[in-house]
Amino acid sequence: MGFTSTADLHNEGRRLREALRNSQPLTKDDWRRSLVATEIAFASDVYGSGCDWPITTGLSDEETIQLLRSAQRKIARSARIHQP
Repeated sequence: MGFTSTADLHNEGRRLREALRNSQPLTKDDWRRSLVATEIAFASDVYGSGCDWPITTGLSDEETIQLLRSAQRKIARSARIHQP
């Protein structure tokens, strides 16, 4: 995911959420890490919310897929983050 540790994931996650809430610019790495973390949280029952996503977020899987696909296209196009 691009984080150095679990602690880094939590610390950077807080920083990234705050930056997004405040419309602050993110680096390419920030966008990539945000997208990957969201994809994993959405899809994985082991590392994320998985089947409990609608309960956790209040968003249906269908709504989330539409939002996620839109974000993937925008981020990939603007940040050129296709490489691992």
